[in-house]
Amino acid sequence: MNIFKYLLFSSVLFFQTSLCFAKDSINFSVAPDPITYCHQYRVDVSITKNSTLGVMPTFNCTDRPSRPTNGSMVINSQVTNTFNRIIIPWRYSPHGAFIDGFIVEAIVGLEKSEFKSASGSSANVSFIDTGVWLGYQWFWRNGFNFSAVIGWAHLTRINLDKSISPAESSNVSDYLDEQTSTNTHQTGGVFFGWDF
Repeated sequence: MNIFKYLLFSSVLFFQTSLCFAKDSINFSVAPDPITYCHQYRVDVSITKNSTLGVMPTFNCTDRPSRPTNGSMVINSQVTNTFNRIIIPWRYSPHGAFIDGFIVEAIVGLEKSEFKSASGSSANVSFIDTGVWLGYQWFWRNGFNFSAVIGWAHLTRINLDKSISPAESSNVSDYLDEQTSTNTHQTGGVFFGWDF
């Protein structure tokens, strides 16, 4: 958890330089998650005329059923997941940071999932997140904005602590193996925001 605090603290310090500059330099947004209700909040700050740097934290989000780590919508109702993540997105828009147009995003971050099954099995896994998103953003004069992105994420496992109960079913054991493996998957979402 210390690395999460370090990344968050470093991001805040990095943002301080750009807060003194352009008008409309901060954007708050949310990507609603209607399946797991672990909504993704984010803050972006303009660092150049055409780019922003942000932070997207999620802490202690408990999912029933568990949130998949590999992008799959295949879930297992016998498994719960407590999920933590912090992502640093860099967004580039050729028309301007807070102007309608196409966007490219690069993301890097860390995530940790703690899976528990009804039979007593557990798996604690940590990943380094990297990825690329492509999309489009729309901004209105009143500050409201909307972005839609799609892309790929790569999760590299850096730590795993797994304990499988002798009474565990094979489908739950296979599910935990799949959810704790290094993987590349398609991802995407929509963000509703307000810029200042």
